Amino acid sequence: MGFHPADSLVVLVLKDCVVSMTMRVDLPRPRHRGMLAAQLEAPLLEHGATDVILAVVCGPSEHMPEELPHEPLVSALMHKLGGVGIEVVEAVWLPSCQKDAPWLCYLDLDCHGTLPDPQLSAVAAASAHEGNVTFESRAALAAIAALDPPEALERRSALLDELITHSGEPDPGTELRRVRDAIDAVEERKGPLPDAEIVALARALMIPEVRDASLAFATQPRSRLAERLWLELTRSCPAPERAEPACLLAFYAYQRGDGGIASIALEAAEDACPGHALTKLLRAALSAAFPPTELRALSTEYLDDARRLLSTAQSSSGLSQS
Repeated sequence: MGFHPADSLVVLVLKDCVVSMTMRVDLPRPRHRGMLAAQLEAPLLEHGATDVILAVVCGPSEHMPEELPHEPLVSALMHKLGGVGIEVVEAVWLPSCQKDAPWLCYLDLDCHGTLPDPQLSAVAAASAHEGNVTFESRAALAAIAALDPPEALERRSALLDELITHSGEPDPGTELRRVRDAIDAVEERKGPLPDAEIVALARALMIPEVRDASLAFATQPRSRLAERLWLELTRSCPAPERAEPACLLAFYAYQRGDGGIASIALEAAEDACPGHALTKLLRAALSAAFPPTELRALSTEYLDDARRLLSTAQSSSGLSQS
C-alpha cells in the first residue's frame, strides 16, 4: 500500500496461498457496513478471489479480548462474501503495524500473537529493492504531492496564459519530444524545474495526443524517471493543468502496483479539474481493483503513437535544418 494503515480495514486476497492483491478502506460507520460489503464484492469477484484475510487496524475496544473492535463489520463481511463463494479464512485485529504490536483473531480467541518487525519482512525487502518507500501514514504519503506555494502557482498560471496567447498552434511531435527530453534529464538535473520549463511542460501535456502518448513511457526503462517528473509537475503546475501530470502519476504508480500513490495522485487531479475524463476512468479502475498488469498492457498500445509522434518531430526538425 505504500504506507502503514490506521483506522482501516485491509483485505488480503489469496491465490495459491500467496497474497495476490491488497485493498484498504477507511473503517465505515455502523450504518455503512452493508454498503462496504457490497462495494468489496465486485472487485473481489472480478479478481477471481476465493479466499481472503481481513485485518482491522484501529485502537482497542472497552471489552477486550472478549469483544474485539468492529466485530459486526467482520461478521457482515463474512456473511456477504461467503454468499458469493469467497471465504474469510482469517480475520485479525491489531492496533498498528509497528513491531511488537499485539494481534488477536476474531474467529478464535486462543489465536493471538505479536507483530514481527515489518521492516524485516520479505515484502519490505522486495519493496525496498524496487526503490519503493513505505510511509508512516497515509498523511505522510499525501504530503509528497503537497502543492507549491500559492504565489508560485499563480505566477506560473500567468506565464501559461502568456505562452498560450503569444505562441502558435503547438506541434504534438515536438511537444512529446520536449516531454521525453525532460524525463531523460531528471536523473542529472540538480534543483527544481524553472518556471519556464514547468509552464512549457504543462502546455505540452494539455495536448491529448502528447498526454496519451506519454503513457507509453511506463513500459520503458525511463518509467521511474518519468514518474519522478509527473510527481514534480503535480506539485508545481497550476490548476486545471495539474490534472494531466497527476493522471500520469496515478497511471504509472498503479501499473507497478502502488495503489497508495495512485490514489493520492487521483485526488490531486480531481481537485485540480473536477470531471476530468481520464481521471474518472482511472478512478473507476482503482475502485474496481483493475489488475495492474492490464494497465501495463494498455500502455504498450500507445507505443506506436509515441513513436509516430517522435518520428514526425524528428523529420520536421531535419527539414527545418536542411
